[in-house]
Amino acid sequence: MKMKESTVNQIVSLAAMALIALPVGIACIILGYGLGDTPCILCWQERTAMVLVALIAIFITRYGLKPKYLGALIFASVYGLWAGYRHSSNHILKDIGQGFGPAIFGVHTYVWVMVVFLVILLFAAVLLMLQGDKLSEKEDKNSWTLLNRSTVMVFLVVIGFNIVQAFSQTGPFPFIGQSDPYRMTFDSDKIVWSTANWPKLSSLSARGSYAIERPDFANMAKVEGSEVSNQRSLNALRTQNLPSEITGVATGISYSPNSDIYAVVTSDNWVHFLNGKLDKVLASVMIDGAFSVEISNLTGVAFDGDNSVVVTADHKSYVRLEYDPLAKIADSYWLFMDGTDGVKELKRSRFSTVRAKYNYIGSLGWDAATQEYVTVTLPAKVRNNFVISRFSNQDFELNSEAKIINSAETFPMVTGLAIEQDKAYLLNHSAKQVLEMTMATNSIDAAYSFEGVSNPQGLTLVNGEFTVLNGAQGQNSVSFFK
Repeated sequence: MKMKESTVNQIVSLAAMALIALPVGIACIILGYGLGDTPCILCWQERTAMVLVALIAIFITRYGLKPKYLGALIFASVYGLWAGYRHSSNHILKDIGQGFGPAIFGVHTYVWVMVVFLVILLFAAVLLMLQGDKLSEKEDKNSWTLLNRSTVMVFLVVIGFNIVQAFSQTGPFPFIGQSDPYRMTFDSDKIVWSTANWPKLSSLSARGSYAIERPDFANMAKVEGSEVSNQRSLNALRTQNLPSEITGVATGISYSPNSDIYAVVTSDNWVHFLNGKLDKVLASVMIDGAFSVEISNLTGVAFDGDNSVVVTADHKSYVRLEYDPLAKIADSYWLFMDGTDGVKELKRSRFSTVRAKYNYIGSLGWDAATQEYVTVTLPAKVRNNFVISRFSNQDFELNSEAKIINSAETFPMVTGLAIEQDKAYLLNHSAKQVLEMTMATNSIDAAYSFEGVSNPQGLTLVNGEFTVLNGAQGQNSVSFFK
């Protein structure tokens, strides 16, 4: 049965009063004037969206349930929901109990914002369904009940308090407030008006902090000033071309001395297991990067057992594989796009970091002494970092992170990583160097230069020799140095 227009009017009026009096009124009058809480820039966006929704609801009570008002209400609610999501995304994944600003019933206000706007959208949906096939017409445009007038009065009072708070604490245009505001005060000596948070054209992006260019391992930019002072040069011993079936750009290499086999990965998601002479491919698979955990742009590989490897993508997603001559690719059709028998998947997930969260990686190492997987960040134009991260092989979670102590002017682009005992060897792509790092102190203590490799993409140790992978489309090779 279709609801009467007068009933719709009263319900919408009550909803508008509840919205403006509770979330907006409590935030402004109780939290603001009472407890001294000043909204940040994102809080003001969320509060403005709620005010707009309440104003549109008042228009509905005055002029009827018209499509243009419903459209405007949904538009404002979606904007408010986005603002709440944008705000919560900065804090919601912090450790338990952590947050920003005061919490209400254990939940911080920016999370309540999403709840409020979801309720508004659900309310609008139910209201529309109860209208049947036609929206209710306004019965009497001149009728204005006590409830309607009370709603408008509450709206005006709350708006008045908000105007005073906004102009006193935030200031008039072009001042826009602060990302981390001070306590609310009417002492003119303590009030701070700021324009520091206006966005710059160079930083505008729909992806925000995640707008960082992914590495292209076939055409990596040279990082000037990343050279570390040399102590000596490595002697070239020999170069071995990889089999022609490795057609992509090889981006990672690892060696298992106990099994005398190599693993090589390419940027087009192929993983190859080769014999100890590097002249025969024993088994290959092409990772289905779109299945389950997204994996693409493979960049690192490390043996963590005689026949098992962990393969990483540049964004720290990983897959653990095992070379097993008895494995049938037909049994894993949903995991591999193409390949041969001889490889099975053991695990697929993501490495999560803290300091390296906004950095890609170009390598992966295995520390047998501590049973840890190790990654090193690639430099970036924004949020630049040089961080080593260590992950447990028990649960694949972060064990520790630290900034690497480096004497170079800029951070090197590390595309290969090998670990032996208490030393880690980092392949400096731009400077054509192997950097020696002491694991206990995370400090670069020596650098060894080499020649003859145009695109160094991987590093492993074979019988005391540095084995450097040269990534070239269809012409991948390995060079040995001592």
